[in-house]
Amino acid sequence: MPTLSETLVDAALRTPGIDELADAIAGPVNRAYAAAGEPGRTLKDVLNGTWLGHSLHPAITDVPVGAWTAALVLDLLGERRGAKIAVGVGLLGAVGAALSGLTDWLDTCGKPRKLGMAHAALNGTATVLYAASYFARDSAPSAGVALSSIGYAAVALGALYGGEIALDLQIGVNHAHGTEPPEREIDVAALADVPEGGMLRVSAKGYPVLLTRQGGNVFAIAAVCAHQGGPLSKGTLENGVVTCPWHGSQFCVRDGSIVHGPTAYPQPAFNVRVVADRVVLAGLKKS
Repeated sequence: MPTLSETLVDAALRTPGIDELADAIAGPVNRAYAAAGEPGRTLKDVLNGTWLGHSLHPAITDVPVGAWTAALVLDLLGERRGAKIAVGVGLLGAVGAALSGLTDWLDTCGKPRKLGMAHAALNGTATVLYAASYFARDSAPSAGVALSSIGYAAVALGALYGGEIALDLQIGVNHAHGTEPPEREIDVAALADVPEGGMLRVSAKGYPVLLTRQGGNVFAIAAVCAHQGGPLSKGTLENGVVTCPWHGSQFCVRDGSIVHGPTAYPQPAFNVRVVADRVVLAGLKKS
């Protein structure tokens, strides 16, 4: 027998026209970012959280959810003025949550994209209800409280879909940490097998590693893109920067640092030694 969560997720996935609506939203937004050039790319990086080292969206969602939870409690206590202030704070936070969530959602497909639409629809509905509540509280306090209560129910259901996207479908998590990297020195390849100016994917006791060679120096970073698990070895390498073939995240091969998002996480990077024409990983570099 399916759980309540499974039933709700299945209902969202079966919503008629959800794919067409998703395409209708994603297309113009992607084109707007592209048309803005480098400033657009910088804005996208900011909203993805590349500067934070963590996805920005879940951090910002704490603001509206926390504020609206406080409003609910204050309403129950009869503290109407405090509740209105909390509703207003939540509305301000909802703007940032919506923009960062939309930007993360652009790089999804399939099930995460569909659930993202349901998540956004519920939170958008909640935001409208809270805005109406904010303006109704002075002239019609009871209506304002009722609108907030309905809005909170929408937020709660939206949070369920958000949790499914993040925890079950692993959108927004660090995919480079799927397995533990080796801590001790390990021989992974012959130096001759690493092409100058090229890339080679190897396994370090089950941990995928990308080797690159430039000017006689060999560098090693995690081969699985931290963003959504893309194969960096299938991407492109130019001027010491590898670009993921899935969503375009870019990393410096010397230290795994982020050059451009959408990733919010740098790639783990290894110290490398060449011993008797063999490439040896000598533990992770310290960030």
